[in-house]
Amino acid sequence: MTLTELLRPTEATAFVDAVRRRDPRLFPGAAAGTTPLDMAGFEAMLGALHHAHEGVLHLARGGDRRSLPPGLVDADGMLDLRQVRRAFEDGDTLYLTKAHRLSPSLADLCRGIELDLAAHGVDLREPVGAHVFATPPAAQGFGPHRDGHGSLVVQLEGRKTWGVEDGNGPQRPCGVPAEDWARLPKREFVLEAGDVLYVPEYRGHAARTGTVSSLHLTIRLFPLRWRDVLDEIAAALPGLNAPVPHARTADPDALAAGLADLIGSPEVRTALPGLLSGLSARRTARRAVLADGGLGERSGLADIDENTWLARARGTDCRVTADDVSATIHFPGGAVRGPIGVLAAFEHVAGVRLLRAADLPGALPSGATVDVVRRLVAEGLLRRARSAEIDGPVR
Repeated sequence: MTLTELLRPTEATAFVDAVRRRDPRLFPGAAAGTTPLDMAGFEAMLGALHHAHEGVLHLARGGDRRSLPPGLVDADGMLDLRQVRRAFEDGDTLYLTKAHRLSPSLADLCRGIELDLAAHGVDLREPVGAHVFATPPAAQGFGPHRDGHGSLVVQLEGRKTWGVEDGNGPQRPCGVPAEDWARLPKREFVLEAGDVLYVPEYRGHAARTGTVSSLHLTIRLFPLRWRDVLDEIAAALPGLNAPVPHARTADPDALAAGLADLIGSPEVRTALPGLLSGLSARRTARRAVLADGGLGERSGLADIDENTWLARARGTDCRVTADDVSATIHFPGGAVRGPIGVLAAFEHVAGVRLLRAADLPGALPSGATVDVVRRLVAEGLLRRARSAEIDGPVR
């Protein structure tokens, strides 16, 4: 699933604009018919958890988040679902962190959002992740607070009313005292199943249920900030390790002028492109490989020929680099390097979702194209295409 599919019929560009401007935005019915998770599926996830009390599942009520009490986990480290249900019925919100690690569909959704944001020019400082919140009727799990990430809230079941700060407060994650929250101008959003709400990072917010319970998914987004760029390159910038002249430390204006001169110096300007090139490569690389049947692919490599249809594995994007003698195709979890003659073939693989060895361009020796695709299958970038993919669009 991609961001475009999640927000239909809204264009993804509308969401991207909200992210860039840090504006809250409601997308009514955008996820209607899209059910990455329901309450039964959520309970099934809980039933499969091991040692959920070790920072995975929390309880929250009236602004107080707490770890699971010992009685909710048995001697084998599994949840006692009867006790979990009782806590929920008594008014506790169930807060499941890192749900994308437990659900293939949520992992797919998070990766699809990463790829769509990258395609729209939005770089992230951390991978997209998903948390799940189940809240009973007439309850509020968390008090007003500001998060250090943007939140794409997908209402899965029930109804929940959100108050979102109308304006920018402190640019840091923090709680908002009740007396301050009462005075802040706010916008109210009532989310029904299928609605999607974007809450920008550092924008105060709180939510509560009414007469019915709620299940919602919070997809956490970490847009790249200028400070993230500085944090990564500061250690390698020429001149920043030089001592500050003593006379300037007592004079803020002189200190500011000296730092501005240093950052604007020719030495720093010369070094920046190379440093930022490496930063870009690290930030755009997806680190995790999604499950897509790769365990069974290696045993059949010899059966792949030039007419075997292959597809890129789920959630993979590619980047091709080259020098005078070699070309490299980079993808989540790895890279494959070959002689410069494979450059055109690698670029073709990076630009399509479905291919055959016979389709690869370039002046490769006879049989070399099959060797290329077999290697990419072995490394997990490609897999055999399924019949539905050959006849229809590849996801």
